[in-house]
Amino acid sequence: MPRRGRARRSRTAWTIERRFAVLRWSIVGIWTALLVGRIVVVSTAPQTDLTFFGIAELVAITVGVAGVVLAVVRARAIRRRRADEALALAIRRIDPTVWLVPAAPTPELRQDVQRARPEATLGERVTWAFGATEASLWELEERRATRLLVIRWSRMVHIGVEDVLGERNASAVAMHYVRPDDTAAVATFFVRSSPGSRRLLGRGPRLERLVADLARERIVA
Repeated sequence: MPRRGRARRSRTAWTIERRFAVLRWSIVGIWTALLVGRIVVVSTAPQTDLTFFGIAELVAITVGVAGVVLAVVRARAIRRRRADEALALAIRRIDPTVWLVPAAPTPELRQDVQRARPEATLGERVTWAFGATEASLWELEERRATRLLVIRWSRMVHIGVEDVLGERNASAVAMHYVRPDDTAAVATFFVRSSPGSRRLLGRGPRLERLVADLARERIVA
């Protein structure tokens, strides 16, 4: 990932966190003001109708709960994106020429990893690093980048999109290739919509464009 792009995303994440912090403290300030106002009114004019304070407190509590939930969800998304960015940075340090694709494992890919690395537990978010004659599957475990699977080819025969049974909103990319020992093989994976995201791409322009780019770069007649 270019340095300018990383810096822009870091500034965006910092700005979002600052806005949520301001929102949280604003809600705390409103709650405090309402509480102090109720205490003052009850102390000075016990006969005053407190319906307004009740409605205001209910609205403040609702907005506060919604804000906290939104902040938690957003914070988790930011942490996932930062984990993907850390993984991309680790891969780039090893090989600056690779092409990275945020992915999620299909059942077939899980079986391939299980056969190659029985001790590994494959998560929902992985990253493919594509080179000229090989591709490696990576996962970030805490602060350690782990290469789980490597496929090598002498020729990429076909790259296409396949529907997967049981997946209504996602389609898998299938790579049909010939290994260096002249045996045929297939590797499949889902594509995530962006680094850090759990949403999978279905059939559409973005997935078709990715498949076209992969085919143009890697099919050797």
